Amino acid sequence: MRKPHPLLSSVEIIAVSVGLLACSAISACTKRDAQAHPATEPPAEKGAPVAAGDKGAAAADTTPPPGVDLSKLDDFGKKVFFRIANSEASVCGQAQSLIKSAKEDKGCRRSVSALRYVAHLVGNGFTDSEVSESLAKRYRPVTPKKIDVADAPVKGPAGAKITLIEFADYECPHCKRFQPVLRQIVDEFHGDVKLYFKHYPLPQHTNARLAAEGAVAAQKQGKFWQYQEKLWDHQDDLGPAEIEKAAKETGLDLTKFRKDLASDPVKAKVSKDHDEGATIGLQATPTLYIDGREYTDGRDADSLREWIKDELGK
Repeated sequence: MRKPHPLLSSVEIIAVSVGLLACSAISACTKRDAQAHPATEPPAEKGAPVAAGDKGAAAADTTPPPGVDLSKLDDFGKKVFFRIANSEASVCGQAQSLIKSAKEDKGCRRSVSALRYVAHLVGNGFTDSEVSESLAKRYRPVTPKKIDVADAPVKGPAGAKITLIEFADYECPHCKRFQPVLRQIVDEFHGDVKLYFKHYPLPQHTNARLAAEGAVAAQKQGKFWQYQEKLWDHQDDLGPAEIEKAAKETGLDLTKFRKDLASDPVKAKVSKDHDEGATIGLQATPTLYIDGREYTDGRDADSLREWIKDELGK
């Protein structure tokens, strides 16, 4: 758990790469063979905040723009907020501070959203460097990941404005807990969001690959999502007997299911998904991409909803 406001003089521990069975910031199932390389970085002591691109600024702006509520921050939190708001650059590319952009650039609505995000992070005890890193992941320009979804199961309309792509493992408990959130978001943004599923069985989960192959076999009979629900429901026991039981409960043609389950094309499909995930640098499940950008916030409906709203409001 984060402490309310870590002192600026304390050492900030940053995880450079994932390698534990659960991530510290966001719970996830990770590759067991990955190695963690922790590093320490003392937070930089900042002087008076200076607006980005305006080295001669005499004083920092300490008034929040309309639409940014700081009522949940104490005096220390507000001090941190304004330091960051004045030192971070506009998320729309202008050579001005984030707070100036939010107040003066009417064509950059995302700067207001970004400041609300800063207030949220500061209120949860994030340090300056953590806020800066989170802002970059969510708002700064990135090259979107190219992910092949040609044969991936999908929920939502083909013409949806937002594309979500989830990589998951059927034996990962964090993946199971994320499913109701994804269902809620797809239902809530009906018509605007579509969700693709990609298989990423982790090596330490002995039945995850077989479960994924069962899901692909079910997809061949047009019942991927129904079968998948059975897998999540019986996550603690996904051996061969349970895999077939799920097929029966889903109403699949068992003869065809068994044949497909043992086939090379089905096995190749799971391997293809996994290899693609590894190629783009995926280390943990669940991992979600929003229009090719990795989603890095909490796996709750409120956090994901805000990301979706930002994307729709561009």
